[in-house]
Amino acid sequence: MQFEDDHAAKLSKQTLEDTRDDPYESGLKKVRDRIAGEFNPQQIDNAGPLVTETASRTAHEIYHAFNQEALSKNLARIMMPEEQFVEMVLADLLGMGAIDTLLSDASVEDIAINGPTEVMVYRQGQWEETDLTFPSADRLLEILNRGLAHSNRKANMVTPIADAVLKGKQRISVVTHPVATPHPTAVIRIPRARDITLEDMVKPSQTKDEDYKKDFSIDYDSLVDGDAQGLLTPKAALYLHAVVLAGGNIVAIGPTGSGKTTLLMALGRKIPRGERILIIEDTPEIDLHPDTDKPLNVLYLRTRPSTVEGLREIPQEDLVKLALRQRPDALTLGEARGPEVFDLLNALNTGHKNGLTSLHAYGVEELFGRVFLMLSQSERGRHLDAYRAANLVASTLHVAVSIEMVGNLRFVKTIAELTGKVKKIGTSYEPEVKPIFQRSGSRGKLNGPLADSSHANLFRLAGIPKHVYSAE
Repeated sequence: MQFEDDHAAKLSKQTLEDTRDDPYESGLKKVRDRIAGEFNPQQIDNAGPLVTETASRTAHEIYHAFNQEALSKNLARIMMPEEQFVEMVLADLLGMGAIDTLLSDASVEDIAINGPTEVMVYRQGQWEETDLTFPSADRLLEILNRGLAHSNRKANMVTPIADAVLKGKQRISVVTHPVATPHPTAVIRIPRARDITLEDMVKPSQTKDEDYKKDFSIDYDSLVDGDAQGLLTPKAALYLHAVVLAGGNIVAIGPTGSGKTTLLMALGRKIPRGERILIIEDTPEIDLHPDTDKPLNVLYLRTRPSTVEGLREIPQEDLVKLALRQRPDALTLGEARGPEVFDLLNALNTGHKNGLTSLHAYGVEELFGRVFLMLSQSERGRHLDAYRAANLVASTLHVAVSIEMVGNLRFVKTIAELTGKVKKIGTSYEPEVKPIFQRSGSRGKLNGPLADSSHANLFRLAGIPKHVYSAE
């Protein structure tokens, strides 16, 4: 499993470059040359059954011939199993056919494949049907499995659910018979904003303010081209930047596809280089340093489902515990969903800084309810009553950012601080939350700062100028 995902590829690249000839690449070239001699480029691009069957047969032949020659000449062999070699070659050589065309369409955000007769794309805030169809369910499943090959995953009757990352870094979830009808079905999420920065989220029409411009080197001049997303005002971006520099813990809140992961990635890129950062995700989306092959003291940890071979599941809860033994300066949990929240909150509560995470909810007011539910799923967290749970959340998290969607428009609705206090609501308890920035409607302005920060001491210790976190 040479390329589990893009982060593993980064780590393995140097090893591959240290060898004069990579056996897999050499074998792939032999297959490619032979197929190019039998079919024209259009036939290969369309990758019909004849091309696929020929490429598969050729890959098997090349695998045996290559390894026999390597043994006789004492050269490096193709060490992966034969079937894995064939699957990877087909994925490299033929790709996913017409699906690749949709992946390269800059207007497409998501692709939903509902069996062989229907393919939908999500663009400009709505689903549209395409004219793409496939001859049969088996043919479609074969194409989807080509996309999964480099993650060493495969969907079939034994393992009907397979989640992975395509070579182009898109997330894919495949479900087939007997779980899904129609089958196979797949959803591909396309991360169009992978390189976005906090600066890109600033509304380009905002008036420049030289005081804000000089503080943390936010490049406002780069925003006048109109490419910014308009999620934040300069003051809001500067405030969030300051929270990161002060080591504050931030949670992004919003529905699926609202941009929570994109915001976490932009905030994570503001953590000073050299800090040891651990990032935990189900599928790798966050890449803090895409401009270099060096890890730069960033470790990416990925969950693993149980397998038919008997390998046990590795859940987020285990990875959070592992992360704490890796001496992190900053800890990012891509999405909080369950019992791992207890360990995350306790880790951040005992001195770890720059905690970044997200959760599914529809506003800051739902934050504690969602966290309390997740705490109840933990063996230890379920024993916390509402007061102790509220106190844990209030003393651990500093800022909550609520993101909303209206059609294809995404906007930050609220940036609020958890003050550290607990308030009583009827017979129960909740962390006290204070809005610092609030947007007036989906197309209104993000107003603020509306109040002085409750974490002024945290900002002062980090040397942040007072006007950044003050309503003055």
